[in-house]
Amino acid sequence: MTALIIADHLWQRDDVTLSTKRTRLDMDWIHYQLAERSYWAQGQTRAATERAIAASLPFGLYHGEAQIGFARLITDYTRFGWLCDVIIDEAWRGHGLGSWLAGCVREHPELATVRRWMLSTNDAHQLYQRLGWRVVQEPHKLMEFPLS
Repeated sequence: MTALIIADHLWQRDDVTLSTKRTRLDMDWIHYQLAERSYWAQGQTRAATERAIAASLPFGLYHGEAQIGFARLITDYTRFGWLCDVIIDEAWRGHGLGSWLAGCVREHPELATVRRWMLSTNDAHQLYQRLGWRVVQEPHKLMEFPLS
């Protein structure tokens, strides 16, 4: 079996940088945004945040050295990708950075063979639809295991 080695990638838009370099991630900022500011990971522990990122392809968004956004992709790098934890700092919203971030994730060169892209959102349907995402066409094929 071949070991999976994914090279760091970098995108630039004016004075904002998007990077997959793990060592650049500001874990304090990410954990605060997820555990304190998101509706989907409210109260999550720092260990859970770190574990989730370790098992995913992370994307950090930066203005200078300051982290201003984040997303991660759960993927097998071959057929499937689940976009999650998309966050843009409140002070930076409204500048198209969330759309740019999500677009860069989809265009990542290591993900060219991924054919099934999914995400879940309570409130950003219009944003993702503008980027080409659509409501699941055959939801009867999807299944979940409910927690008791």
